[in-house]
Amino acid sequence: MSTGEPILTISVAGKLLNIHPRTLMLYERAELFTPYRTNTQRRMFSGKDLEALQFIKFLTQQKRINLSGVKVVLEAISVAEKGGVNLKSLLFPNFKAEKLF
Repeated sequence: MSTGEPILTISVAGKLLNIHPRTLMLYERAELFTPYRTNTQRRMFSGKDLEALQFIKFLTQQKRINLSGVKVVLEAISVAEKGGVNLKSLLFPNFKAEKLF
């Protein structure tokens, strides 16, 4: 199984992350990430999605950054990565994503 293959439902992803499914929907509405959608519009999550969501959870719960701030941080990290800079590890060296499944 590839870590990029969307195989988990929102309820399973929420349980693995210890996050309420409605919170995951709020993250999606804030455009922090976009889950895969099936033909019937069900949200499906991959291992890579879970890693990204763990980082969002870290920023909101441990660093106390609001969702607007998280969006700015994620955009800055994305821009830096395009320039070859791993800003995520520079700014948050103590963040380590767990292998959840």
